[in-house]
Amino acid sequence: MPRRPSRKKKSSHLKSSSHSGKRFLSFNTDKGYGKSEVEKLTESLGKAEERLQDIEIHLNLLTRLFTTVWVEKFGMRIGVLKRLIKRIETEAIRDSQIMHLESLYKLPHQPEKKSPSSPPPSKNDPWEEIS
Repeated sequence: MPRRPSRKKKSSHLKSSSHSGKRFLSFNTDKGYGKSEVEKLTESLGKAEERLQDIEIHLNLLTRLFTTVWVEKFGMRIGVLKRLIKRIETEAIRDSQIMHLESLYKLPHQPEKKSPSSPPPSKNDPWEEIS
């Protein structure tokens, strides 16, 4: 008489196939979730790029406005304005480098301490040329 296969083997075989099916469904679910997250990130990246472009346009407009106001309304000469802008740029670069180093070393940012009384203006003060 031929021997019948035991039911335990079939049930274990069914369990393993159902387990791999669950893993496959889980993988597909995770894959779909990943795709939707990538789509959301791509959309938000596009919006951020548009906002950055808008900010650049506004910054250019404000720069032109301030330049016009300083030259035409306050009577500042172009050379003086250029020197002032260069000084502001170097100070901004210096400050950003200091903030970057502080962030690298995780030091708290401390604003510069101002002296209680300002020193008297020097004879070569560029502000005297402006007024």
